Amino acid sequence: MAKLMNFPGGILLGAGLMYLFDPVRGRRRRARINEAVLRAERAERELLAKAARDVRHRLHGLAAHRPAPDASDDVIEQRVRACLGRAVSHPGALDVVVRTGRVTLLGPVLAAEAPLVVKHVRGVSGVRGVVDRMDKHATAGTIPALQGEGRKHARPRAWSPTLQIAATGAGTVMFLYGWLVRGGVEGKLLGTAGAVLALRGSFNRPMPELLGRRGAGVRVQKTIVVDRPIREVFELWSRLDNFPQFMEHVRDVDVELGGTKSRWTVDGPAGTKVEFEAETIACEPERLIAWRTLPGQPIDHEGRVRFEEVQPDETRVHVDMMYRPPGGVIGHAIAHLLGWDPKTRMGEDLVRMKVLLEEGRTRAHKQHIELADLH
Repeated sequence: MAKLMNFPGGILLGAGLMYLFDPVRGRRRRARINEAVLRAERAERELLAKAARDVRHRLHGLAAHRPAPDASDDVIEQRVRACLGRAVSHPGALDVVVRTGRVTLLGPVLAAEAPLVVKHVRGVSGVRGVVDRMDKHATAGTIPALQGEGRKHARPRAWSPTLQIAATGAGTVMFLYGWLVRGGVEGKLLGTAGAVLALRGSFNRPMPELLGRRGAGVRVQKTIVVDRPIREVFELWSRLDNFPQFMEHVRDVDVELGGTKSRWTVDGPAGTKVEFEAETIACEPERLIAWRTLPGQPIDHEGRVRFEEVQPDETRVHVDMMYRPPGGVIGHAIAHLLGWDPKTRMGEDLVRMKVLLEEGRTRAHKQHIELADLH
């Protein structure tokens, strides 16, 4: 306890207590953390159930569909051709000849793929040997059979439930042993590797994507129905400079950059602000508004808002946004827990938009906003 109260432990402890027991927002923050814990428990139970089913199915599959090693040459040839479809970009370019279990590979192939082809074929059940007579080429060149992109065999991004459980468990054990038991440089390295493995298993996403270096990013979708004509709803959304007045987390929108570009200032973590520039890339009256950030912005994101007339005086608004947060998926998870992520804020601002259009007034920035006062 004494160590916690020393610098910087005391500062971190004090900041955490202030965050959780803030007289205005502390109750809501504690409720959000409690909700996240309950959601994590449900997700863990579901993952364990999926892993158990996955193990049963795999064992059943191995028992029921184990290939016979003493198959005929025709059967082995079919197995090899099926294997080539997963191992090479242009499987149709290769010829396969099987005699007494020995496989001869003929035809053109990219040189970079040739070793992988031989490795996969050797692993086919019933194959007793592989004779490599493939015509290897550094590039496709003018070889007709190698033209085109061919098949892409990207490694699966998602792990099976069984592998998730194994990775998360093993990573957690490595982390605890390395940091709490072994110690030293080697222990910290082992613990860090375990933490990385546990995160990979828990989130089931590639590490570069988890850390925000690359990947598809985080997708956010929200839909709300407003009891107003589609013309009025679209008109409010098309005037970006009005957003700071009724959207709690938007501080300023400068539309004087020229053309379809604008500069935004929004709330960031812990009372900070984030500035970025964006451009409107599509605007179809009463149907669609789409945008994306310009290159080099602090947060890279893009999205679109679709408007659909449900009834003459009822409009459905659907927001679909993709963004790459600092810290990747992990950063998004932390931001969601603390209420700073775009999905949480978008939901709050959509409700304010609905109230503003339906009742003619709402509350934002600790003051009342009248629809009639917007320009």
